[in-house]
Amino acid sequence: MNFTLVSTVFNEAKRLNLTISDLTQQTLQPSEIIITDAGSNDGTYELLLKWKAESAVPIIVLQKPRCNVAEGRNLAIKAAKYDLIVSTDFGCRFEKDWLKTLVAPFQDKNVKVAGGAFGVIENDIQTTAAKAAYILSGGYQIDATAPWFIPSSRSIAYYKEVYNKIGGYCEWLTLAADDLVYGKQMKKLGYNFTPVNHVGVYWGRHTVAKGYIKEAFRYGLGDGEARVNRKSFTTNLLETMMRYAFVLFALINIILLITGHTTAWLLIVNALLLIGFRPYIGYTKTWLKLKNEKYNFNIFLYGFYLLEKTRFSYLQGYFKGWLFSTDLQKQKAKLLNLS
Repeated sequence: MNFTLVSTVFNEAKRLNLTISDLTQQTLQPSEIIITDAGSNDGTYELLLKWKAESAVPIIVLQKPRCNVAEGRNLAIKAAKYDLIVSTDFGCRFEKDWLKTLVAPFQDKNVKVAGGAFGVIENDIQTTAAKAAYILSGGYQIDATAPWFIPSSRSIAYYKEVYNKIGGYCEWLTLAADDLVYGKQMKKLGYNFTPVNHVGVYWGRHTVAKGYIKEAFRYGLGDGEARVNRKSFTTNLLETMMRYAFVLFALINIILLITGHTTAWLLIVNALLLIGFRPYIGYTKTWLKLKNEKYNFNIFLYGFYLLEKTRFSYLQGYFKGWLFSTDLQKQKAKLLNLS
């Protein structure tokens, strides 16, 4: 079965050799590979050209400085020779049967889209921030059969007819959410995702807290610009406000208790505000399942800090995306009409 593997890349020289090695060892090779480089200045582009010269699989390396991920994906897909497209992100690692497993469902002519699960290489999770994020993300366990699952473009396959009907990835989004919007558009148009629960793609994660915090902001910005995930945003906002209000009311109650003026209704309000700590409960349950010498109590405590910082950063991004969208972004989001 002929198919084109497409991807985008920007300044991934440190991880690119591992990505290339994993792809050259795939048990099923793509018919061609097309990569869009967004103007890398760390040697990534030169490494891609070297790979192209040595590869048995035809490779096309495009370059458009400062293009966003959506534009990079669109450029690669439009240049594709074959109707079946497999998408990923360079900088990831790949299990040797990833392509074989992801493409297998298309033996059935009725399958139009296949979405693959992805994970991380647990042995690579070594820093405090990465360990805390691992717990917060539930060990990055992705269930492709879940009703809420929307494939990430780091592991998805589809026919060009689907791409053409959607009109491509949303280039008007600033930094993120293009693949989330793309998946939601697929659902809205009635395409059913054929789930592939085989973990074939390993996502490279950050090593410091700043990376996760900036990532959360980008996700929030994209979601806000696209007007998606409103329910999740609202829940996140309310829970965060309730946690902060709990601390405020607790301080007030302590002061009143010291002065002998404690009132019952303030204690009741404070108790009700405990609902805002629901994410802490979920996080604790996950840690209890994963805890060991690596994911110890100190990592557990650090996770609360990372939870607060990433959630607050996501909210900041969402507000910015929603309130300060350009007229074009507002118009495009309204036309999408996605929840």
